[in-house]
Amino acid sequence: MNARYQIYFSLLRNALWGTAEEPATIDNDILTLARQQATGTLIAEQILLRSKDSALRLTCKSVCAHSMMAQEEQRHIRQTAVKALQAGGIPPVLLKGFALARNYPKPYLRTCSDVDIYVGKENYHKGAAILRDTFPDAPRFETEEEYFRHYNLNVGSTAIEMHRVSASFSHPKDERIYDALEREALQQHFVTYKDAEDEWNEPEPKFNVLFVFIHSWEHFVTESANMRQLCDLALLLAKQNETDGLEDYLRTNLKKLHLLHAWQLYAYIMVNYLSLQKEKCPLYSEACAKKAEKLMERIVCGAKLPEQRSKTVPKNVFLRKLYTLRERIRKAGEVGSYEPHFARHMVATAFAQSWERFKKGENTRKWE
Repeated sequence: MNARYQIYFSLLRNALWGTAEEPATIDNDILTLARQQATGTLIAEQILLRSKDSALRLTCKSVCAHSMMAQEEQRHIRQTAVKALQAGGIPPVLLKGFALARNYPKPYLRTCSDVDIYVGKENYHKGAAILRDTFPDAPRFETEEEYFRHYNLNVGSTAIEMHRVSASFSHPKDERIYDALEREALQQHFVTYKDAEDEWNEPEPKFNVLFVFIHSWEHFVTESANMRQLCDLALLLAKQNETDGLEDYLRTNLKKLHLLHAWQLYAYIMVNYLSLQKEKCPLYSEACAKKAEKLMERIVCGAKLPEQRSKTVPKNVFLRKLYTLRERIRKAGEVGSYEPHFARHMVATAFAQSWERFKKGENTRKWE
């Protein structure tokens, strides 16, 4: 790991845990890296505490101010949306964003891009109608199709994502397993919090750990992950009660979803780069160090997994299916250099999904 990354992680640990590491050199490149990793405000404040460079300090102040103004706008929109859904008989559950920012020493320094609200499959259409009535002038999806993961509205510069599901899986068995976990955690055992006149629901804590990890891993597989996602997970783990059965819960369900080894890659990074205490990090293992280091390099470099080689998709149905299957297998090969166990499952999933769609006679996806 080069010196720039060492400085970045030193400042990041200071922001997460209040440590007092003092890197030798801080310059604009560090802030650039931090913003690429969606941790710009966390690092900007640390730079303000240490740097005397007037131009750099001005940029850092601007980064922090912009984040705080955006959070205030998002707070108002979140409260309005939640109250409207509650008045309509829907118990919305907040995902990511605000619910994770609360775990930071200074919540206003954790940037939030969207307002994510889970309502479930049964309340999906009703919830969309309520939000359309609540924000009548907001650009939005005109319909809430069943194959969408969430329904979107844009209120000012803030996007509201109203989720029918919190995560989606391609393999039918994975989908059934996760659906059962999601229903239990987000519909039966969500946790309600109050702060003055503000009231909201968050996921059941053990499920929230699983969900935050799955969300980040999905980003890595389909696009690219970032360090803010690992910071979210590290702080969430640090807040967990050690007697709540989290380790058994994770071991059982990560194995079922073929994600145990992927979790251990993240665990290694959180312990060795973000200084999460080992006793707070279930299923930590040194055995995956080499692949975890490789994954960490991929994440901090901000590189995406290679896109498909050809953009020309065959028009013939059979050739198109063959093309899609080949691209999925190629993507699995890329993931396999980091996590071969999950990559093998990706290949099995590609065949299973193709077979399911063939049996149903679905030759073209609804959105194609």
